[in-house]
Amino acid sequence: MQRAFAYFAAFTGMGMLFAGTLLLAAIVLGTGQASGNPSGTGSPAASAAPEGPIGTIEIHAFDLGFEPAEITVAEAGEYTVRFVNDGGVLHDVTFADGTKLEAEGHAEATGTVTIPAAGLSFICSVPGHADGGMQGSVTVGGGHGSHDASAAPAESMTAEEMLEHDAARTRAFPAETAGRGNAILEPTILADGTKEWELTASVFEWETEPGVFVEAWGYNEMVPGPQLRAEVGDRVRIVLHNELPAPTTIHSHGLIVPIEMDGVPVISQDAVMPGATFVYEYVIRNAGSHMYHSHFMAQRQVPLGLLGALVVTDPDEPRDADQDIDYAMVLNDGPLGFTINGKGFPATEPIVATRGQLVRVRYMNEGLQIHPMHLHGIPQLVIAKDGWYLPQPHYEDTVLVAPGERVDVLIEASELGIWAFHCHVLTHAEGDEGMFGMVTALIVQEP
Repeated sequence: MQRAFAYFAAFTGMGMLFAGTLLLAAIVLGTGQASGNPSGTGSPAASAAPEGPIGTIEIHAFDLGFEPAEITVAEAGEYTVRFVNDGGVLHDVTFADGTKLEAEGHAEATGTVTIPAAGLSFICSVPGHADGGMQGSVTVGGGHGSHDASAAPAESMTAEEMLEHDAARTRAFPAETAGRGNAILEPTILADGTKEWELTASVFEWETEPGVFVEAWGYNEMVPGPQLRAEVGDRVRIVLHNELPAPTTIHSHGLIVPIEMDGVPVISQDAVMPGATFVYEYVIRNAGSHMYHSHFMAQRQVPLGLLGALVVTDPDEPRDADQDIDYAMVLNDGPLGFTINGKGFPATEPIVATRGQLVRVRYMNEGLQIHPMHLHGIPQLVIAKDGWYLPQPHYEDTVLVAPGERVDVLIEASELGIWAFHCHVLTHAEGDEGMFGMVTALIVQEP
């Protein structure tokens, strides 16, 4: 809350004036130079031009934004840049001239940038982060800085051009990309009836939207990892092979398991080292929408893709079979951008139903931020939370899903059409490039 008030103050007119004044003072004091001739000797024209940086620009990153986002410097020239990442995931500051500094969460980097008289814009180049709000600019002497046209195309377009630019992106939906995450992995049935899945954690390139490839850490070379499905009473084995350059584990999020199978290094098991294998084995005791993910440096490994859906049904519970379509929707944010089942719009996968069908959506938030999921045109009946049926289901049109939460809803496909389906934190779904990230659709067709 205190930070929120600080952000508010920083972005009011007085806050901007105060910040600019402090920055100007820091530059003047740091360089020992001011306008005119404060020393009273010599002349400004005769003074030698300064060598190297003439001041320092400090930029802090958080999830997802810059502080400050608008910076004013007294004059054009070379500046030292101190980039501090206060967030929990990798961020960078990339200036429009190509200068780039990056830092892991809670780390910092230092470099230099040359600010021209026209100013310079900057963004975080991690996919989805600029559209999510990580944009800013440096201006000289209170003027208006240049802007990266790719980050803000509307500034250089006519209304007609903006309309076509937006429409072209939407028309591409659903766009084809390499790889599909969250695919159901059928288990191997062992002699004693145990259901066994093999998961290999590795590093690979993942296409989040057409032409956008990012480095992912995931299971079986897909993001999210394979969807695992079991029933209450099943004995299961999850065989983890670690081909990562770092230790890892698997935590079965939401399941009641023996302590030695819980996946937390030191507390419940030793971390699985690179090249090693670990077997998780237990009897399924509770049904519901669950997840599995890394619990080693999880703030980095999970957003990079080490996550998956683990759906458990109860053969004695009729509500578990009371739907025509059962769809797990894994939400994630971080280095891969804002994604639904590992893809960003227009490469997200629509849910296709025929009129009259009952659709169960199992929301699973594996991200770092909250995501209120809004379906246009049709209400959502919230029936379960974190794997437990609600005693009194209720309707919502925007369903709040916090990090780690699972929320199950039923949707009656009663209205024909293509219905927008998106996160209602709008910077997770729309930007100057048009819709992106956490946007998909429910398509209701005639039988």
